[in-house]
Amino acid sequence: MKFRAIGIAPGTKSERYPRKASDYSNKIYDGIQLRRNHRNEPVVIMCSKRDDPLRWKVVYGFSSIFFRTLAEAVEFCNSRGMELVKEQYE
Repeated sequence: MKFRAIGIAPGTKSERYPRKASDYSNKIYDGIQLRRNHRNEPVVIMCSKRDDPLRWKVVYGFSSIFFRTLAEAVEFCNSRGMELVKEQYE
């Protein structure tokens, strides 16, 4: 049996936060945008490397929600108060 991590853990206090969205990339998804929720936990907008009909997803905690466009994913985050981590662009 092979165990795979699901979701995004907030990390330990000794880890440097914020990370970059690309730190969450894997074989199937690229991390595009890093945000944080009201508890200061990471939220990542990811894009599928495959040509899937729902290629965008928002991952937070143990939840993943899929969208057709980046605009829909961003709107979902904005409507729930998930703030963009500006430090990732510096």
